[in-house]
Amino acid sequence: MIRRNYKKTLIFFIILSLLFFAAPVMAQSLADISFGIRPTTAQEGQEETFSYFSYRVSPGSVFDDAALVLNDGDTPVTLKLYAADGITSQNGGTDFTEYGQPSEGMSSGSSSWITLSANEIFLNPGEEQVVPFQVNIPAGVNSGQYVAGLVVEAAPEMINIDSNSVDDASQLVVETIRRVGVAIVMDIPGEQFAGLEIKNISLYQQSEEGTTFAVEVQNTGNIFLQAKGFFIVTDRNAERVITTTPLEFDTVLPGDTVTFYVPRAARFADGKYLLSIVLEYEGQRATLEGIGMNIKNGQPQLEGQITENIFT
Repeated sequence: MIRRNYKKTLIFFIILSLLFFAAPVMAQSLADISFGIRPTTAQEGQEETFSYFSYRVSPGSVFDDAALVLNDGDTPVTLKLYAADGITSQNGGTDFTEYGQPSEGMSSGSSSWITLSANEIFLNPGEEQVVPFQVNIPAGVNSGQYVAGLVVEAAPEMINIDSNSVDDASQLVVETIRRVGVAIVMDIPGEQFAGLEIKNISLYQQSEEGTTFAVEVQNTGNIFLQAKGFFIVTDRNAERVITTTPLEFDTVLPGDTVTFYVPRAARFADGKYLLSIVLEYEGQRATLEGIGMNIKNGQPQLEGQITENIFT
């Protein structure tokens, strides 16, 4: 028998995005590329704005600012610059859309309010460059909190990973895209309100290690929200609490819907249960109660809402 070697090329896209409520953002890679972007200065009395831009501005405002892009690696790098809409990352926090892609929340289109003075720059190792930009707030924009981002992105890196199998020799080609972004938070004065809806509870997975539930929530207000509360499992009659898991959900941007994952380090025995979520935010409460779960022969199945007003 003649065995032929085939070269299998699989392309993966790995995008590194760093969030804005942290230190000035940097991206690093195996090729000794390390670059970042941040404000040039912090606002007086607001040291946190050294890591992101923050403005309280009226509709129709036009103003200028500048970002500092730096290469602290050992390799020259050409970087693409662009504005992106802000989005809520998985399990909360802030991220940015990919190049040219809109978001689905209230910040959709906010990237179009920003005009950069350059769309591409070249930096030698240790070099920095100030990049001016202009923000033009639409005259008819509604009040609330919006997020866009300034993103810098390096050219894709191709990494070859060899693997041997019984039948053939395979090669994985991994394309890695390194990018970092700094947030632009725009607070538009006027009526601001908080709102949170728990849209769904579903079973993400159950294995020997335990059970993970997925909780889908939507920020129905026009300000950033964080929430704390409990994930509660009771018997089918809601007479006995079987387990209570504390929850602490990170920032959800206005209008965004995001899924949080809730792990439990144990499997459920066969039986019928009720699942409930209670969350507190901005002095208010959101609940989704009495979702039925039936486990038979170790296989769980959710049955929709069976009862209400268990904890309210």
